[in-house]
Amino acid sequence: MELECKKDELRELIDSIDSEEVMKRVEKSLKRILMREQPPCQFSVEELKEQLNMAEKEARLGLGCSTEELRKAVLTW
Repeated sequence: MELECKKDELRELIDSIDSEEVMKRVEKSLKRILMREQPPCQFSVEELKEQLNMAEKEARLGLGCSTEELRKAVLTW
């Protein structure tokens, strides 16, 4: 029931659009959202801090690659 109410609200919003440009942008955004197989990566603040700490530790240990090495690798993809 809640889903149907949300759909009705969206229909009302779409019906209120009076610009072809806005309609194209809404359509493009909606298609992009619907085609996405999984949501984009979304870390919590704590998870982001953990990822950053891990990356800094790996950098201190000399793990990973330089920007130049990465650029060369990307060219071979």
